[in-house]
Amino acid sequence: MPHADSPLRLLSTDLDGTLLDFARGVPVDPAFFERVAYYRERHNLLWVINTGRWWDSLALEMVERAFPIHPDWLILTEREIYKLHQDRPVGDYSWNRQCSATHQELFASVAPFWDEVRDFVGSQTGAEIRSDSWSPVMIVARHLREADRIHQFVEERLTAWPKLAVVRNSVYFRFAHADYSKGSCLLYLQNLLGVTPRQTLAAGDHYNDLPMLDRACAHHLVCPGNSIPEVKTKVAEQGGYVAQADYAGGVVEGWDALLGAAELAKG
Repeated sequence: MPHADSPLRLLSTDLDGTLLDFARGVPVDPAFFERVAYYRERHNLLWVINTGRWWDSLALEMVERAFPIHPDWLILTEREIYKLHQDRPVGDYSWNRQCSATHQELFASVAPFWDEVRDFVGSQTGAEIRSDSWSPVMIVARHLREADRIHQFVEERLTAWPKLAVVRNSVYFRFAHADYSKGSCLLYLQNLLGVTPRQTLAAGDHYNDLPMLDRACAHHLVCPGNSIPEVKTKVAEQGGYVAQADYAGGVVEGWDALLGAAELAKG
């Protein structure tokens, strides 16, 4: 277990847009892995990648980007929790089973909403509608302006379905039960590990990261310079760090500014 006196015991990072620039395909800033390795060695820091990706996609990305070290825990598709054991994910079966059952029940109960969304997207936009195991309706907009229009429509309609939440990252949308998010998963993992929000740093860049970018979940909040305005505003309002540098370089900048510089100086 991490050292009880460490100022940082758990690191929760998004992946796309926070650690890596997906569009350019460049490696993650090596300084990020240096920080993780430093805190692991001295304080047994635990790192969780908190992402909307599923395992096969994440595993491929870590190989292609040549991650020198891997996370200890995974929060996948913004709702399922896994421990990474010998480079294979081992699920928290109690949480994941309940999560799956809750979503199946909810998704079956909101059929009129799916019809509204399909009709709007099909008749008023050029976006693509998909589905997968995690969301019976997924949307891929053609550009950010179209995504903003879809987002506004969806949020207005969701007032009639309070248990259903939209989960957006850039032009991609899926839907989830409102009780399951990057934030609620992080809180559950903290309880499992005996870690408090005060001992947690969270870093994210987009709408789907907002639930974990909250001091109820993490006392130390960071967003890179490429984050959307809504994320920057929320992080700044809570006394977190809005970095100048983009992607993982911005995470390192914020990490050092909040609690890392003095620690590194001691090393």
